Amino acid sequence: MLSFRSLVPADFPLLLAWRSRPHVKEWWDDGEDTLEKVALYYGQPPAPAEDKHEERFILMRTEDGGGEAQPIGYFQWYLLPDGTAGIDQFIGEGHLLNRGIGTQAIAQFLELLIERHNPPRILIDPDPRNKRAIRCYEKVGFRHYETITREDGSQAYMMAIDR
Repeated sequence: MLSFRSLVPADFPLLLAWRSRPHVKEWWDDGEDTLEKVALYYGQPPAPAEDKHEERFILMRTEDGGGEAQPIGYFQWYLLPDGTAGIDQFIGEGHLLNRGIGTQAIAQFLELLIERHNPPRILIDPDPRNKRAIRCYEKVGFRHYETITREDGSQAYMMAIDR
């Protein structure tokens, strides 16, 4: 069973560990991460001038047989002034990749986002080389609409669900 709980400062060491793992760092590489950098980024709400609302979560998983839920990933959404939402996420535990958990988690996360904010459009922007993520996003209903070049020169494969 999957669930989400709000990110808290006690999660920062876990985020640092996940962001250091090759399967995460390949797509979430902001240079050398430190606990201080993680705390600064994830511990601060966006500046009011950014005019967006952001919420951050830890993905929790309970084994089929029961037991205590374990943290396995990171999810966030942000709301833009026009009501559009963007999402970002990763599964931090590599042994859980390619098992359908990401697809299930994103579907549940979209339900939560829609229940709380009902955005008319939801965006996601994977790297065009991240074929595993793109396939996962397509399974939950995202469709590609353009590929852009970001300010840092990297590519973003822009995908949306229009409701």
